[in-house]
Amino acid sequence: MNDLEQRVDRAVGRFVTDRTPGCALLLAKGGQVLYRKGCGMADPERGVPAGADDNFIIASNTKQFACLATLMLRDRGLLSLDEPIERFFPDFPDYRKTITVRMLMTHTSGIREYFENADAAEKDRLRTAETADVLDLIRGFGGALGFAPNTAWSYCNSGFVMLGDIVRQLTGKPFGRFVETEIFTPLGMGASRAPDDMSARDPRQVPGFVETQPGVFERQPYDMLLVGYADGNISSNVDDLLRWHHFLFETDGAPLVKPGTLREMFAPHRLADGRDIHYALGWFLGPMEAQQRGYPGHREIWHTGSVPGFISRVSRFPDDGVSAILLTNWDGIARDELYFAVLDELFRGE
Repeated sequence: MNDLEQRVDRAVGRFVTDRTPGCALLLAKGGQVLYRKGCGMADPERGVPAGADDNFIIASNTKQFACLATLMLRDRGLLSLDEPIERFFPDFPDYRKTITVRMLMTHTSGIREYFENADAAEKDRLRTAETADVLDLIRGFGGALGFAPNTAWSYCNSGFVMLGDIVRQLTGKPFGRFVETEIFTPLGMGASRAPDDMSARDPRQVPGFVETQPGVFERQPYDMLLVGYADGNISSNVDDLLRWHHFLFETDGAPLVKPGTLREMFAPHRLADGRDIHYALGWFLGPMEAQQRGYPGHREIWHTGSVPGFISRVSRFPDDGVSAILLTNWDGIARDELYFAVLDELFRGE
């Protein structure tokens, strides 16, 4: 066991044990895996330890794949990122004439968030809802927007459910099926799944848990609040996500997209008044919050994900060639404290 491995083990051990749900963690640099382990428990109820091969729901880290799918269709000449969404949603309120595909991809549409604006009955129905049901809910919010399109930024899962339906309309494949056949298979991401409904459950996925009181963990039901849509339906493991990073950061995008297309995923979006929102296409750019330390001199491209029972945080430090991938089955884990404790060890002495 090398020094880095020992130090990372100690850092992770402060947060997960053999009595808690756990995580899978991978650190890599320049194509070399520096650390790859499962820690804690995949199923504390049954005494099953977490393994590095386990699949976890990656939740909103799915948005990277939704953006790539949309770029693939753009490169095929099937849409423009700057066209209004009216062609795809002709029965939506008048905002369909001014909101563009790109605004859905960058959380700048102003469309209301379906999670936050659904009432109790609607949230209950979401447990078994299909994409069409969620679209009905979004349309039913009416024409009032949170802000004029492209004048502000507000995280919006609704826009990504809509992107998934655009993929379906243009390809004839549900979003998850498109991702599995046209992204996962070509990239060799053989363990990853993108179920479009509860019938396509990933057999490799570990159960997710919520801590209801100190030391008491409740298994989460397998329903559409867990499975998600194009805003968060992918389950994967650390090895497949490292393959994803290799494609994104170490190739020119062939054979999936044209040369130069991948660079668009990491170009900061600017609002109508020119302000940089520090978000690109499915990726945040720079430190997550002002109060968190960040790493001066280490530019970061990152995203997080969270659904009941699962949390993820995935980063690329492009100037260092470093990937950091954390997947957990514990909703409530001290994700950021754990993550930055690990990065402290990785960047120690620099």
